[in-house]
Amino acid sequence: MRPGEFKPYYLYRFLLWKLGNKSPLSAVAKITNKCNLKCNHCPWWKRDIQDASTEEWFQILRWARKQGVIHLILEGGEPTLRPDIDELISYAKNLGMLVMVITNGLHDLSDHDPDSYWISIEGYGKIHDQNRSKGTFERVVNNIKKNTEVNKVVGITLNERNKHQLEKIASFFSKITEGVWFNFMYPYKGYEDLALPIKEQREIAEKIMRMKRKGDYNIISSNSYLNSIRHTRKKEYCASFLTLLIDVDLTYHQGCTIEQIEECRCEVCNLGCYGELTEAINLKKDAIQFLKDTTGLNDGLLKMS
Repeated sequence: MRPGEFKPYYLYRFLLWKLGNKSPLSAVAKITNKCNLKCNHCPWWKRDIQDASTEEWFQILRWARKQGVIHLILEGGEPTLRPDIDELISYAKNLGMLVMVITNGLHDLSDHDPDSYWISIEGYGKIHDQNRSKGTFERVVNNIKKNTEVNKVVGITLNERNKHQLEKIASFFSKITEGVWFNFMYPYKGYEDLALPIKEQREIAEKIMRMKRKGDYNIISSNSYLNSIRHTRKKEYCASFLTLLIDVDLTYHQGCTIEQIEECRCEVCNLGCYGELTEAINLKKDAIQFLKDTTGLNDGLLKMS
């Protein structure tokens, strides 16, 4: 293993992909379905699947690294509910992976040591509490503010409840985190009415781009991704193959996370995670920068085999 810079490493992987090697860059590991919240539109906590053991996770993490994974995303459920999360983070780091934890932010963020936290926010104030539970917004904000040494980004899934809060969310969280990332809710079966119609997603994407141009907000969603929402994305142009999905029971597949729950409908999907990856693999500079910043692939930190 030797240190490598992001640009040559990304070019190396990009050339492999173009030559037909579809090796994954990231792994999304659902280490538990357990959660300390019961959000209505979230399908994950409703599944009854037993957690795998620590040693079983060690084994599959070793395998994932050999497949080319350099960025590990630990999620759930609520991943901080696993008592061995520190062991999993440390083990992945020792394998040469950069580790992100996606959390609801109710746990003390200083208890663990990932490379970054992504904190899921449902909206500002009462809108957040409406879907989560009373008092959770204040608890999450207090956790964010008191842990100044932890790298934190907030992710907001836009839907009918919070669409009118764009400026308020961006303004508030730009001051207390390293970035604000907007995403669009996928219309899971039974929750189609909560998801925004494609036409409205396009209008909101344009509004976010205008907000970014003002320079008053630390919005990290790339313009390339936001601009792509104006166009219907066909499945063959989705870079979901860059993601290795590992489920709670250690079953895995490469591709779209929606397929873990139901048949995916690409024509109504504007999931930001795949949108950013797709723009990055098309060599859009700001999307590559987004990938670099949010995965922790900073020059001199990445280890390349």
